[in-house]
Amino acid sequence: MKPNVHDMLTFIEVVDTRSFTSASDRLGRSKSAISQTISRLEADMNTRLLQRSTRSLTLTDAGARFYDSCLAIKNAYVTALESIWEDQNNPQGTLSITAPHALCASVITPAIKIYLDRYPRMSVRLVAEDASVKLIEEHIDLAIRVGKLAGQTARVTKIGSLGEGLYAHPDYIRAQGGIPDDLNNLEKWAHIANEWQGNPVTYNLPKGVSFKVLPRARCNSLPDILKLAQSGLGIARLPDITATSDEKSNSLIKVSPLGDAPIYALHQFDTKPPHRVRDFITLIREQLR
Repeated sequence: MKPNVHDMLTFIEVVDTRSFTSASDRLGRSKSAISQTISRLEADMNTRLLQRSTRSLTLTDAGARFYDSCLAIKNAYVTALESIWEDQNNPQGTLSITAPHALCASVITPAIKIYLDRYPRMSVRLVAEDASVKLIEEHIDLAIRVGKLAGQTARVTKIGSLGEGLYAHPDYIRAQGGIPDDLNNLEKWAHIANEWQGNPVTYNLPKGVSFKVLPRARCNSLPDILKLAQSGLGIARLPDITATSDEKSNSLIKVSPLGDAPIYALHQFDTKPPHRVRDFITLIREQLR
């Protein structure tokens, strides 16, 4: 069989990082999947490309020649894509974006409307997801992330910040006897948490207040957390723009601020992203203001 382009791009990452583990981190895939990809590539080429040992990876002579060819194909691939995309006045194609639910309604979808009005030959694919999405495997051009980034090899740009707080329904607050003077007592309240917050959840509030809780309810999407908080189940960490975005959610009361979380734009382009991506990042910045 002939090798496919994705396997060749994986081979480049393995060679550049000199490690299956590092390549798996960069590509967001398991180490075993990377190893299987290289084995499949060697079977397709009917030759050994890498010499493996417990401590290092080295290219064979055939591997070195193949690596140069892979680089040339990668560069041609990127050039071919950019030649299509980079009609800055009237680009065409599909822009794939992923963003957390907290930003979609108030930031991302208004930016999409402006973007598509500006570029009538473009289309947009939005993946609303609070958990991290693998950019390469899911064919994502641009990811918007909130909060600390761990182990990222994508190109990262900070584009704004998002205010957050602990919110609860007035009925639930009354049932607890009101907001306590000592916020450490919030540890005893019923908590609603997102999966990404971990278990237990650690909260660091102003004035040195810090505690850990085991949530009574855990969800993997912000809309469900919002609905549970509105139902009076307990207290939840919510972005300010979400907790105050419509009349129904205005019934929630901020029990304590949590500070501002950074908002980042991520992409996997080797250099600066093409104009179609840069323009959308600019629109998001404008919406955040």
